[in-house]
Amino acid sequence: MEELVLHQLLDRANILFRQVGVGIVHEEQLAAELDLSLAAFREIFGSKAELLRAVTQRNLMRQRQEHEQLLANLATPAECLLALLHHSMHELRRSPHHDYHVMRERFPESWALIEDYLTSYSQPLLVRLLQHGIQEGQFRADLDARATAHVLLALFGLVVNEQYFPPEYFNIADVYRNVCGPYVRGLCTTAGLRLVGPLFDRM
Repeated sequence: MEELVLHQLLDRANILFRQVGVGIVHEEQLAAELDLSLAAFREIFGSKAELLRAVTQRNLMRQRQEHEQLLANLATPAECLLALLHHSMHELRRSPHHDYHVMRERFPESWALIEDYLTSYSQPLLVRLLQHGIQEGQFRADLDARATAHVLLALFGLVVNEQYFPPEYFNIADVYRNVCGPYVRGLCTTAGLRLVGPLFDRM
């Protein structure tokens, strides 16, 4: 199958996952959404689990590309960190039914992709931004960049933990804003807040 057609199918499947949730939708629905017979669906993707893994991988690649474009147009580490916070919040708003807990429990290969992304990409990126921000006086000098990056990722894990914030009762994007926004604000020096204060106000 041509790569362009495959990507289009993955994007259409992703929309359904976002709208319905990864736990509820079944292979027959996915096949119908992609205008495929069930036999063709299984020949191309193998199973729902394999399709979800491919969709997750494509989503993570897209996020990295969007990060690169976003950060290329920003001048300071504080602005970059807040831009990442905004981007993550936007991703959560786009996926109100993402069912992270379902992925952890029923689709471990897809969840492993997310964990690897956070460990191998997100954490080093956060450490670099924090280190640069400390050097430039935008983040507090007493911060440990690695520990702080670890806390930020742990906060994300807390937000998507359905035991603390059941998605049927909480808007996960709003929870993320309320949990991570004040924490990131607290990392900033007075100079850093002058740079990003208006951005916080718009959150």
